[in-house]
Amino acid sequence: MNPQVDKSVMTTSVILISGLVLLAVVLFMVAALVGVVGNVAPDDNSRKQAAVLERIKPVARVSFEQPKPAVAVKLSGVEVYNKVCAACHAAGTLGAPKTGAKDQWEPRFAQGLDTLVTHAVSGIRAMPAKGGDPSLTEANIKDSIVYMLGETGIKTDAAPAAEAPK
Repeated sequence: MNPQVDKSVMTTSVILISGLVLLAVVLFMVAALVGVVGNVAPDDNSRKQAAVLERIKPVARVSFEQPKPAVAVKLSGVEVYNKVCAACHAAGTLGAPKTGAKDQWEPRFAQGLDTLVTHAVSGIRAMPAKGGDPSLTEANIKDSIVYMLGETGIKTDAAPAAEAPK
């Protein structure tokens, strides 16, 4: 045989064996990578779900709880009247007895001051509870009723609640 043919067979054999070794190394590395990937915990979409919930959560909540005043503020009967009561009682809105109209207030006052206060605190007919201001106390409401009755010309024995110390 020819030495050149021997050399070409040897070269071909070395290249073939080198290629097979390289292929084996690549297959070994792919198998190792598959083994590592197989050990990763499956994604249960919890991160996606959390992101979706965060994205679609409501901007605000509706609450039917009555707000509690942070600090009890002492208001006089005149201040409560001007703040809340005058909106309806100055003009007689929705059947509210007008301040100064004695004929409208006398039948109501005949029921008693405590009844007037109870009706104002809990609401009656078109009047909302506490005139629509839940931060008012029963004493505030009573003082405003005494004020309205006084402005109407009906005298009551009830004195306004004592001033809170300042």
